[in-house]
Amino acid sequence: MEASDLKENITKIAGLGPIKVWSVVVTVMGDLLRDKSDSLSAQQLDALVAPMGINNQALRVAVHRLRNDGWVETTKDGRRSRHQLTRKGRAQTESVWPHIYGSETDQSPPVWMVVASPQTAAPEFSGRLPKDSALLTPRSALVTGLSDIPEEWLAVPAPIHMPEWAQMAVAPEGLCTEYKALAHAVAPLLQQPTPTETKASTSLRLVILHQWRRLRLRHGALPDLVLGDNWDGAQCRSVVLEALKRFPRPVPSSLE
Repeated sequence: MEASDLKENITKIAGLGPIKVWSVVVTVMGDLLRDKSDSLSAQQLDALVAPMGINNQALRVAVHRLRNDGWVETTKDGRRSRHQLTRKGRAQTESVWPHIYGSETDQSPPVWMVVASPQTAAPEFSGRLPKDSALLTPRSALVTGLSDIPEEWLAVPAPIHMPEWAQMAVAPEGLCTEYKALAHAVAPLLQQPTPTETKASTSLRLVILHQWRRLRLRHGALPDLVLGDNWDGAQCRSVVLEALKRFPRPVPSSLE
């Protein structure tokens, strides 16, 4: 893959969704700094995100924000600044690794359909639903697990076959459209020659990963549990995970 093609592909994928600089930094550091002793210099970080259209001033503001939030710590190495994950940043990163890098083949916990009584106000019902849920009607929903479900609600195992309207409640059209766009942009890269330039190749890996992470963290396991491998998010996952193999994670020191 030529340098011009790399730049064009990075720009194209970066344009698929909003680029919040602090979130990109989270993606970059969470992916590259896997060992507790790993760090990135300010110059390395700048070189990795610049192809995504992120300027140095915006990057410095984002790092400052993450440092104030206790997610990043910065030390001096001579005249250079080096950034590392804090214990908090590493813990939060590790907590989402299975969702970002996993194949989602585990089909547990079971999915339940819960129904509240007609006397329950619709806002009260939706307000008491756990995070990983899908509202079907004003007083019915699909959930994973019953630990946070009131005892007075009716709970039955979710049906195996879902009508289209229920599938759209689990995986809204807008989300599916974004997954399709990401898969469509990444799939052709799997047929092109592997780039030899490490930094540009890493930037391509990171922008793909960031757009995938941005979408995947919008929801829990419910769409995969209900829709299996047939929905757009699962198909996009296959493409993205293959791309992450094709553009492997480098050792941070190789980016100096």
